[in-house]
Amino acid sequence: MDGGLYMIRKYYNTMILRRIETSFDKIIPIGAVVSWASAAAIYFSPIPKRFVAINVTTGFIFMILSVFKEKIEVENKILLTILAPMLIGVLSFLDGGFGSAGIQLIMISNIMAVLFLSKRKSFIIAVVSMIIFISLFIYAYVTPVKYPLKMDLALWFVQFIVFALYLFILHTVVYSIRDYLLENIESLQESIDKTFKLAYYDQLTGLPNQYQFKDELGKIEAKNKEGYILIWNVKNLSLINSVYDDDVGDQVLIRIGQLLNEVRLSSEKLARISGNEFGIWIGAANTNIFNDRLKTYCDYVEKFFEIPHVTKKIEFNISYTKHNRGDQIEDTLHKSKLALTYVKTNSDVAMIEYNDELEHILKDDEFVKERLEIAVDSSKFDIYYQAKVDSNTKEVVSVEALARWTDEIIGMISPSIFVPLLEDMNQSIKFGEIVINKVFEDYKSLCDKYHGEIGVSINISPTHFVSQRFIDFIKTKIWEHKIDPKYITVEITEEVMIESFDSVRESIDSLKAIGMKVSLDDFGSGYSSLSYLVKLDIDELKIDKSFVEQLEFNSNVDVMFEVIMKLSEHYNLNIVAEGVETEGQYQKLRIMGCHEIQGFYFSIPEPLLNAEKWTQRLSILSQVES
Repeated sequence: MDGGLYMIRKYYNTMILRRIETSFDKIIPIGAVVSWASAAAIYFSPIPKRFVAINVTTGFIFMILSVFKEKIEVENKILLTILAPMLIGVLSFLDGGFGSAGIQLIMISNIMAVLFLSKRKSFIIAVVSMIIFISLFIYAYVTPVKYPLKMDLALWFVQFIVFALYLFILHTVVYSIRDYLLENIESLQESIDKTFKLAYYDQLTGLPNQYQFKDELGKIEAKNKEGYILIWNVKNLSLINSVYDDDVGDQVLIRIGQLLNEVRLSSEKLARISGNEFGIWIGAANTNIFNDRLKTYCDYVEKFFEIPHVTKKIEFNISYTKHNRGDQIEDTLHKSKLALTYVKTNSDVAMIEYNDELEHILKDDEFVKERLEIAVDSSKFDIYYQAKVDSNTKEVVSVEALARWTDEIIGMISPSIFVPLLEDMNQSIKFGEIVINKVFEDYKSLCDKYHGEIGVSINISPTHFVSQRFIDFIKTKIWEHKIDPKYITVEITEEVMIESFDSVRESIDSLKAIGMKVSLDDFGSGYSSLSYLVKLDIDELKIDKSFVEQLEFNSNVDVMFEVIMKLSEHYNLNIVAEGVETEGQYQKLRIMGCHEIQGFYFSIPEPLLNAEKWTQRLSILSQVES
């Protein structure tokens, strides 16, 4: 028998027994009364008095079953109910032969067995019935009995064949119908299971989804348990999907789900509650216990997380909230989500526990997002420009375009705040296009200010850079504004470099094909890899401010700069040092051979109308030096 059908049949038999147990419990005392009433009737009739004793005994058996019904299994109740008519049938047959109701009572016992017992047990009852029939035949011919049993051998044989045929047909028909029904029940059960999985389980990871997670949390709340709700977020999943494809992003989610599930205790609950988020319930009333469990999760993922062909570290954001007895579990989950929102919009924080202050901050963030949405829709951003100067001549050789946002209500908002919010709002591409358009509109005025063609660098977010429409958009704007592409440099950060460079290389090659330059910004701030210089056709490295700040007191940084300068000669790279703020930093960089300098020492970012101040500042610096 098919394993699934076997389990369904077993479940069906159990279900039938449970459904009829209540009815049996009501019928049993009635059976006792009927047995005793029959005994009284037989007592005053010519029927042999042994039937009085049998009925009285049967009544007592039924009464015992009724009194101890809670302690006796329903299947045992049914077996005793089946055996009672079978016993009476045998005695009736002995007294009246085929003219009595004996065979009919045995048949009734078999009907009950087929309907209410398992196939194996009903078959045993049928075999016992056949043995009883044969035994009665033997008894009729080896024992001096009265006439009703002394029948012709052929008649016995015919009756036996009829009885056997009856049992065969009974079992065949009933179990054929039951098997047919069970097969349909199995199909129905499979549909129910599939629907349940679709409704309550994540199809990608196989983990429970947010609905199942909330159900489990509801049960935890009903038991008034203490613990923590933790949310584990895969950082920059949209970027991973953009650089590779959705399959790699799916592999990341599947692997994270596997690892979290492997380290999970049986008392803990795990679910994928949204696209790149996993929810975990940790039942720990003690903070130290929770911290140990949290560390176990983090260490396990750190040790075993690996995706083929993706060697760059995948980062995570984690938030958690303590759930105390009496708290609403929905509120606790909401607080963890709020804390996660804070983590996602603050790049300096990777893990945080919810506190009341966060909610006030996040409410402000929501207001900022509302205003930012309006700014994007109406292109209300300003472009400031910061000069990059030749380290030897101090002449402005190019400028970097920097977006600034001043809201009518909030005032000026730092790019470190609104740029991550744009990414979180999936508006980074639209914002990038606004910046490109404004810079290209300013380009002619920039050239007028500097009395000739001037190089301009534009920062492009990782999501925008690898998007399908980026290259077509920038090409269109180049031709539209009639700008020579060789004066435009696209700055990208190391964040876009997630091991497989195919998408990045394709975008770089497309830009180079039309004559534009590509700069690797913030070099040294993240997962700097010299392999970028070999694999990607970039034109420029921008040394991060964190390196520049250490120039005057850390000799190891001097060594690193010397190595970078030698590499720049080999790969023909332009080196720009950003964040230069002191004379000492400038002089060291100049002596080391750094090509261009950018920082407050020479100029601050200013709008186009103030561009002439840059040249005035540089002129003053030159005069002071001389």
